[in-house]
Amino acid sequence: MNQIPDERRKYLRIYRNFIMSYYEKGKSIARHNVSQVNNVSKGGVNFSSTQPLNQGAIVIIDLKAPFISDSIHLEGFVVECKEKVSEVIYEIRLQFQDVSQESLTVLQKIETYGNDKEE
Repeated sequence: MNQIPDERRKYLRIYRNFIMSYYEKGKSIARHNVSQVNNVSKGGVNFSSTQPLNQGAIVIIDLKAPFISDSIHLEGFVVECKEKVSEVIYEIRLQFQDVSQESLTVLQKIETYGNDKEE
């Protein structure tokens, strides 16, 4: 009999539409826009990009959600970068670090937004 393994995730993954741009710390001139954010949580973000990132690279992101007026600024490091389409699309997993209380509050709002409509 197959058993479902215990959930290892510390934070709930949020699958909604977001607008995001990012750059490697110290390279703000090379800002990239992302058309697909796969999911986001209080712990990190998973997104697709046309640019690969090295594992461990420090990345600054600006994240916008439809119901917040300002973008939130988050910093994290690349946990994994997988090539999805050869030399065209990369899936990047970023773990947040040193998240401000303000950003945590916004991420909490993102997490709960629309739950009352879904039930």
